[in-house]
Amino acid sequence: EIIKSAWPTVRDIVHVSENFVVKPLIKVFNRTVEYMILKLTKSEVRLLLAVNDGIVGEIKNDDFPFANSTDDSIDTETVTNGKQAENLVKEFFNKIDKALVRVNNKTDMKCVVVCTDDNYNRMMKVADKPSVYLGWTNINYDKTLNHSLANDAWQVVKVHLKKGQADDIKEMQEAIGKSNVITELSEIYRAAKEGRGDLLIVNDNFHQAVRVTGEFSLDLVTDVTLPGVIDDITSDIAWNVISKKGRAIFTTQEELKSLGDIALKVRY
Repeated sequence: EIIKSAWPTVRDIVHVSENFVVKPLIKVFNRTVEYMILKLTKSEVRLLLAVNDGIVGEIKNDDFPFANSTDDSIDTETVTNGKQAENLVKEFFNKIDKALVRVNNKTDMKCVVVCTDDNYNRMMKVADKPSVYLGWTNINYDKTLNHSLANDAWQVVKVHLKKGQADDIKEMQEAIGKSNVITELSEIYRAAKEGRGDLLIVNDNFHQAVRVTGEFSLDLVTDVTLPGVIDDITSDIAWNVISKKGRAIFTTQEELKSLGDIALKVRY
């Protein structure tokens, strides 16, 4: 099976072994985000489906796309009745929000809104589920092509990815005080295989070759060409954590230095 990465590889490599090297795939998995882009302009309200910095489709259902926009409503009603116009605008944004939440309830995807600052503030005032919204980026009427929208929205998502990793590191640091963190490699290996791994954090530049000498015992080696040597045990550990419903991240964030090159938060 061929899996194409959305991210460039550091180097070209072929690995032939009895086990899959899943570390590069885990990195791709952790850096791949499927989300929605709500395009809210004077002429249209559309809900687009994005993966990272590219738009891969459009969500069309009984709600989307909307045929009219809030600006049309404002222009029509403001002339005769300001209060009525305000209520109409609020009702319009409320309708959009509820439609978006219905999609989120089915897909669990979150959303970046492409609109003006004023319109995003209006959306937040009526939002039933504010956690659905990752944030907003300003609409540029000179650059409304899909690739421009996706690139702008992706900058918002990347901030959340970085914050998510920082939150994971903070979670690990707090778990140290509860004696729920393992940093010794062979103990990490054992806990991961036993299904006790809840959160694994590895320095992106850390690699360790080992020879497995028992069910849970490892010998560190420097010559990866020797028979029976696994050139990077972190790949196996990460797979054991993820396959048993834990989380694994590879990062170079500065906060990781206090944890060392590898740390595992255990469930028990």
